[in-house]
Amino acid sequence: MKLIPNLNPIDYKAVHDLGVPSLLLMEEAGRRVAIRVNRLVEQKGLRMPLVTVVCGKGNNGGDGFVCARRLAMLGTCQVVVVNAVPAAEMTGDTLTNFNLLRHHPVSIISGLMYDQLQDALGSSQIVVDALFGSGLSRPVEGPFRDLVNAINDCGAFIVALDLPSGVHSATGEVMGAGVHADYTVTFAAPKPGLYLFPGKGCAGDVEVVDIGIPPSLIEEDPSKIFLITPKMVQTRMPRRKGLSHKYSYGTVLVIAGSRDMPGAAAMTAEATLKAGAGLVILACPGSSFSRMQLSSEIICLSLPETEEGVIAPEAFDTLKKVWNRVTTIAFGPGMTSQPSAVRFVERLVERLRYDYHGNVVIDADGLNCLSALSPIPQLSHRFILTPHLGECSRLLNMETVAIQNNLLAACQRTADKFKATVILKSASTVISGSNERLWINPTGNPGMATAGSGDVLTGFVAGFVAQGLTPDRASRVATYLHGLAGDKAAEALTQYCLTATDLIHYLPQAIQQVSQ
Repeated sequence: MKLIPNLNPIDYKAVHDLGVPSLLLMEEAGRRVAIRVNRLVEQKGLRMPLVTVVCGKGNNGGDGFVCARRLAMLGTCQVVVVNAVPAAEMTGDTLTNFNLLRHHPVSIISGLMYDQLQDALGSSQIVVDALFGSGLSRPVEGPFRDLVNAINDCGAFIVALDLPSGVHSATGEVMGAGVHADYTVTFAAPKPGLYLFPGKGCAGDVEVVDIGIPPSLIEEDPSKIFLITPKMVQTRMPRRKGLSHKYSYGTVLVIAGSRDMPGAAAMTAEATLKAGAGLVILACPGSSFSRMQLSSEIICLSLPETEEGVIAPEAFDTLKKVWNRVTTIAFGPGMTSQPSAVRFVERLVERLRYDYHGNVVIDADGLNCLSALSPIPQLSHRFILTPHLGECSRLLNMETVAIQNNLLAACQRTADKFKATVILKSASTVISGSNERLWINPTGNPGMATAGSGDVLTGFVAGFVAQGLTPDRASRVATYLHGLAGDKAAEALTQYCLTATDLIHYLPQAIQQVSQ
């Protein structure tokens, strides 16, 4: 599903190139929100509840005025409009719809009159946020910040028009202060900020509604930002053929672990096997195997190690004998970033760039070692990097806060720097795809913020790419199912009790859901 940060250029084309009346677009936007609010009134069994619509001076406010008028016409609720900006500052369609309110049973609070405002908000069962839309470009400050906070504190069910006020439509950053909506009705096409934290946390449930913009304008928009959907995952799942054997589904070599961190290696290998790879070989320092509990199906390959129990540089010679027999290599979890590990990774990456033609997944300490190399190696899209924010900070030499504030830009920057496919893991995981497309994953929950979740994702990615998916598609399928498995696990176990190995156990339920 295409995400479009700003519909203004599309609105302009619809009105000026195709002749769609701008008043009609505003009318339809407000009407659709009124329908949703009225449905809430019915679902909650409310009798003539007070609905307060908070409006600004722009088009978002105009949509709010239409919503208020339409609600008054339905006669199922009492309607109060908070006109946060004097009418003298309004123009065009917004002013037209404000003036139309005078002919309907709507109470109007003009300006930020706090006594009346607090009374209205405090008595409301539903508040409609139409203060700022997707065009917000500066922080919410002063009286408007106080108004946003008052909306959040009033205790009513909050419905946002297009985007919660204060949320940046492109990045999800909260600009000074943001409305925390329970439900967002967004127009024509969803905005990235609705699916990127912290904006995602302000949006609540999101509904996309048609307001009369021709679909061709959405299709032609140059945005390269997309949302991963269940249908997309379903159609890209690798198929299991009747006439097949274990080698039909790929052989994966997992290079991971150390004496002190055997669990990361074990989880990666187990996840790779569970994701459907035909055969999995786990290569670890020999002493680490005694501290693991592995499935019988996983083949163990002992590697030379240092006195500290870390993979030794000479392990490279052992691996050379097997890597041309495998279709996918995943390395990094639990390896440590000690100098010996860095030297090993430097040699490994150099040979994989030229002498190996399968796909490669690099995670955790593999990325930390990669960031220590100079010069930075140029990879290719068959290399999949899976950094979390801290690892990405080291790869880009950027502050973590700057990366969090613009995940899409950071993901693309990492992909450009290493010429690789990138899965930037966070509360809102972002993936770089082919043709500079960026994909946002909507699944997952805070319960997955636990040790080992990233190791499991590495295994899922390796397992799916081994079965023949391109790195781009495998990254999307694995990330979506990883988050969905987390959601299934949280439903059964709660977010508090969820552990990384639960993601492996609940992968079958996630696959069943998307398959249906």
